[in-house]
Amino acid sequence: MDRKVLVPPVHPDPTEVIEAWIPHDARWQAQARVHARRGSEPLRIYVTELVRDHRDGTKPISDDFDLRTLKAVLEDLPRGGLSDVDWRRVAQALTHPGLR
Repeated sequence: MDRKVLVPPVHPDPTEVIEAWIPHDARWQAQARVHARRGSEPLRIYVTELVRDHRDGTKPISDDFDLRTLKAVLEDLPRGGLSDVDWRRVAQALTHPGLR
């Protein structure tokens, strides 16, 4: 007899979403690292403007591929969105990869 086991989908926490994305995205990782070296608050502001406002510093993001990427990041975040991200941990992932 075949039995199916139903397992609820596993959703990463918001910090894991950002940690997995921004350090590995060549389009924005250099700028994110610059902000991370300044601290978790400048990094939070940079990534929030990037994801929410579609702006890379003073430059608006209008490329369809880039916009789809940012939309996918938002869709991967739980209901709290970016407000529940541990920005210190993301800054550490950017400035000291491999350390936990």
